[in-house]
Amino acid sequence: MSAKQYGVGNEGKNPPLQSPLSHSVPSGGITVEAWVRADRSGAEAMQALVSQWYPAEEPSFSAYDAIHTDDLLCAGYYGAVFDGRYVYNCPIRSHPDRASVHGHVLRFDTHRNFHEPASWRAYDAAGTDELHTVCYYGAAFDGRHVIFTPRDDGERYHSRVLRCDTKKDFHDPAAWSAHDAGLPHSGQGVAHDGRFLYFCPGYESIPGEDLNESHQSGHVLRMDTAGEFRDASSYAVFDTTTLHPRARCFDGGLYDGRYIYLIPLLHGVVARYDPQSEFGSCDGWELFDAAPLGMELNVGAIFDGRFVYFCSYGYDRMFRYDTRLPFTDGSSWEYYDAAGTGGLETGGFDGGFFDGRYIYYCPWTRKAAADESGYHCNFLRFDTTKGFSDPSAWSGYDASETDGLRSLGYNAGAFDGRYFYAAPLFDGKSDAFHGTVLRCDTLGSGGGAFSLRYSDCGHNGGLCAAVPGPTFLINTESGARSISTHRPLDPGTHHLVGVYDGIRLRLFIDGQLEVEREVRGNLVPSDLPVAVGDLGPGTSCFSGQINAVELAPVAWTAGKIARRFAAGPRVGA
Repeated sequence: MSAKQYGVGNEGKNPPLQSPLSHSVPSGGITVEAWVRADRSGAEAMQALVSQWYPAEEPSFSAYDAIHTDDLLCAGYYGAVFDGRYVYNCPIRSHPDRASVHGHVLRFDTHRNFHEPASWRAYDAAGTDELHTVCYYGAAFDGRHVIFTPRDDGERYHSRVLRCDTKKDFHDPAAWSAHDAGLPHSGQGVAHDGRFLYFCPGYESIPGEDLNESHQSGHVLRMDTAGEFRDASSYAVFDTTTLHPRARCFDGGLYDGRYIYLIPLLHGVVARYDPQSEFGSCDGWELFDAAPLGMELNVGAIFDGRFVYFCSYGYDRMFRYDTRLPFTDGSSWEYYDAAGTGGLETGGFDGGFFDGRYIYYCPWTRKAAADESGYHCNFLRFDTTKGFSDPSAWSGYDASETDGLRSLGYNAGAFDGRYFYAAPLFDGKSDAFHGTVLRCDTLGSGGGAFSLRYSDCGHNGGLCAAVPGPTFLINTESGARSISTHRPLDPGTHHLVGVYDGIRLRLFIDGQLEVEREVRGNLVPSDLPVAVGDLGPGTSCFSGQINAVELAPVAWTAGKIARRFAAGPRVGA
């Protein structure tokens, strides 16, 4: 089958291409090429270039109880982060009792079978570098390290940042390091702008007082991932209460490619920071008080490339902000009362994720009658191709009994491009937290074969963060496989090529091999059309100009790709 070449702009809907994978899987692999021009990086927006990747109209769920992995008690996690292959669950406590804090990091290998115990590993990170490294609320991936957000040790809030080097063996103590930044404040989620991490402030410890939540913090701890991990100069603090007394106690952060957002847990005051401004100056910060609109509690937020969706905690009014409009203008904000969607009690969420078309809100706890448990597993989903106030855009799914397991009470999670992994926490009935990981399939077996993207959504999950940059995904018979550069592209013209040869997944940028990963598995054959500049029925559109596209049912060599880059784009139909 011959390759396809195509020239396309960004005006209107681009006609689809015929996939070289239709009807059969090519034995020689696949190559996906695109010449593009962009005026901005678009980091954190899922921007599809050439894709045969269609989010499923109906999700499906599976569950696995990982509670006894590697002879550790693996229960109670706040969020999870994806490094391109592994999902790391962030340890908090094993019981509602504050003293049950632990450091049992739970890891799943997405290249292996979800239900096989051998796919799961756990490591007790407590005591790393002789520090009391327990209880972490979310994490970030900087392209090499998973960096966990410190919360409390059962007695006081702490800032003992924990880090795992993913280039080393997970169980090797040399892969783990820790640094105490000396701030007696808790972190609750994290945002990442490609260089700096922003740990979202929760609460403050007061000398002589027991651990409690009466002292809310506005102290944002910023870490420079380009600096020395244990160097004090790599850390800085800004107190958001200097902007307003109610600008405190946040739960989750988000980067939209331009601004950092801190998501308010209690007070409805959203904070926004411009990373191009001096961190310690009030000039780079803005606030918007959404409480008069009815905003109550939130845990985490999701960005779809245009809108920031707030994950409402304990109630059912869902909010979003249009990033193309003024931040402090109330008309830039919308809300929808989602109670009773699909005949379910759809209120009370903790994080969420975006699959290119749908926003999913992760179920946690809702308002309930005195004789009922508030913990639930009613997913709420919004179709981003429809209006926010359109009831037909909303649907609900009860996943509380999945694979014969009781699956209630989840705290955000991680997304590997096809599956969302909800971090296990509490079902409300037992006296202990649980370890049942819930997985949601957003693509399905026939949802496509590949997606080449200018950028991808690294904060996906709601409480954790990354900046993937250009990304190439394939859908194999055993799941999604992906590689990302973790380096956003500068504005201008670029040549992107994704290659899979049955052994390796490779991504070339401007003629150079940027990243590769050993990958095996048969590609899923599909008769679906190939979308150019978007995901077909979705909102993950590329915001620049696509000058040429080519698909080939063979794996191109590095030499051929270098020659094609040197020759420049050849536009034609």
